[in-house]
Amino acid sequence: MPRQEHLSQARGALARRGRPQRPRTRPAALIPRGRVLQQLLAGLLFLCLLAGLAPAAALDAPGFERIEAARADPASPDAPPAGGWTAVTLPDAWAERWPAHDGVVWYRLRWNEPAMAGVPAPRGLAMDYFSMAGAVYLNGALLARDPQLDEPLSRSWNHPRHWLLSAPLLRPGPNELLVRVSGLAAYAPGLGPVMVDSPAAADAHYRHEQLIRESLHMLSLGITLAMGVLYGLFWLLRRNETFYGWFSLFSLLWVPVGYNYIARSTWPFGSTDTYQAVNMSALVLSTAAFLMFALRFCGLRRRRAVQLIGGATGLTTAALWLAPHALLSPVRGAAVVVALATYTLSAWIICRHALASPRKREVQALALCTLLPLAAGTHDVLVFHGVLATNLYYTPWSSSAMLVGISFVLTWRFVVGMRLVEHFNDELRHHVEDATQRLSSVLHREHATELQNTRLAERMNLVRDLHDGLGMTLSGHIASLENRDAAGPDTALWALREVRDDLRLIIESSALDDTDRLSERLAPLRHRTTRVLEAAGIECTWALQGLDQCRLDDRRGLDFLRLLQEALANVLKHSRASKVRIGIEAADGQLSLAVADNGSGFTAGRDGHAGMGLRNMEARSRRLNGTLDIRPTPGGTTVALRFPVEVLEDGVR
Repeated sequence: MPRQEHLSQARGALARRGRPQRPRTRPAALIPRGRVLQQLLAGLLFLCLLAGLAPAAALDAPGFERIEAARADPASPDAPPAGGWTAVTLPDAWAERWPAHDGVVWYRLRWNEPAMAGVPAPRGLAMDYFSMAGAVYLNGALLARDPQLDEPLSRSWNHPRHWLLSAPLLRPGPNELLVRVSGLAAYAPGLGPVMVDSPAAADAHYRHEQLIRESLHMLSLGITLAMGVLYGLFWLLRRNETFYGWFSLFSLLWVPVGYNYIARSTWPFGSTDTYQAVNMSALVLSTAAFLMFALRFCGLRRRRAVQLIGGATGLTTAALWLAPHALLSPVRGAAVVVALATYTLSAWIICRHALASPRKREVQALALCTLLPLAAGTHDVLVFHGVLATNLYYTPWSSSAMLVGISFVLTWRFVVGMRLVEHFNDELRHHVEDATQRLSSVLHREHATELQNTRLAERMNLVRDLHDGLGMTLSGHIASLENRDAAGPDTALWALREVRDDLRLIIESSALDDTDRLSERLAPLRHRTTRVLEAAGIECTWALQGLDQCRLDDRRGLDFLRLLQEALANVLKHSRASKVRIGIEAADGQLSLAVADNGSGFTAGRDGHAGMGLRNMEARSRRLNGTLDIRPTPGGTTVALRFPVEVLEDGVR
């Protein structure tokens, strides 16, 4: 039996981040937790060893009078040798007898077949395997032959066979079964158990061997491939949980290891050595990936350990590829031991994490899943090195069970995580709805407050407009009407028209029409205020510069005109001036206003109207983003305003 069976790999569970929290109180147990693990592992190993030793009692082939083996003549390997036959027992590995023999060995099995009425009863022939490839002859007639009896050899080392023997192939009396086996010394070449019995017994034996040697391996291979793809997708969706990726890599690397049990040829590789190098490299790399999974699952960030893992894996893989053919057997044996040691370390890390987290049921389940393949892998290593005289390997079966168990643990953890996310989403939705309601209530109150403030502001604007516009007009005309000697017959009508024009200015400002230039807006105001001031005996002089291309929107334009009206109203009502000069200039993105009189000066708060007018002027200057300066001069008072305007294509705004 060739040493193709390799260590089993465990599958991991979803790792929780952070260092596991130890419970405040430990379970009341008299046995230390390390001894518990040792007892569990020892029990599993004992069971596996018993199961491996059980078939050894049935290795002899009952019914055969003599079983012999002889090396073929290199000149004619297709013919049985004439001499050199040596008695052997089955199963037989000729590397123990002929350590350096690569080539063909013939096995000869003889028995006597009783006959009734000169015709032997039908018999069943069952053969567990021959390693690596071969041909079977009964009484000189060919029963079966592998496609490749030369390198690259067919891989029949784990392929059971079954035939129904009857006359004329089966003869009464002496019968001879010849088996031609082609193999390489590095891969334990030889012949497995052979059974000649009743057709029913041989068929039952064949079905049993087919189940454990082929069917279970195919099932394990399918499960491994499915888990690798599935948890690879999980890792793509959750990149931060790297243990998904390591578990997927471990599963995918285990696929060629599992395929080795059912492969019938070395395809796509051209030699048995290359095929075995790939297979053993996949074994070593898969166990290294599982160790990385264990570290990530337990939340351990051991940089030095990762470097050691990478170094040991690289050296072992390089040795498998670079070793000469004569050293392949010890190198492969060392690689199997390295893989078992790596997996053992991984299982120890997971079990230690499970003992430190007694309340995490999924971690406990994962630890149990890793122990069974560990025991099976230990058993298979002993079989691989010939310590146990059996041909049964438990790694694939335990691997399938482990994959199913770990996939359940991973799915469990994933579902638990999704439930936590859903619970968090529900809580978040509840908090968002509550915050939305509170925000809606606050916004409603703020809206009501803002609406009220807007109404108050509009009322104040209206009061200011009436005060600054109509106030000056009415004050001037009242003064004219009080002077009965100067008042003419049309004075009252003229006063009413002035009031009407001023009201029209207020109404038109609400239309937000900014098509009028500042000079056009200023012209009516200039005309009315000049008449009012001159009617009161005040000489009025205007100096305008750069206003033809100056345009203000209605709100700013109205604020500017009202501020100018209020300044002139103060001259009319409080200055006792005989002259006033108004200068307005637009230059360098600034609009400047200066109102200078030769009156008696100005004191803020002189009466109620004057105080309100000053506040209105300051409010309007702030809205214009400008500066207002009211200062007395040696010859009167000067009101100065300056604020910025924007330059447009057609002028200044």
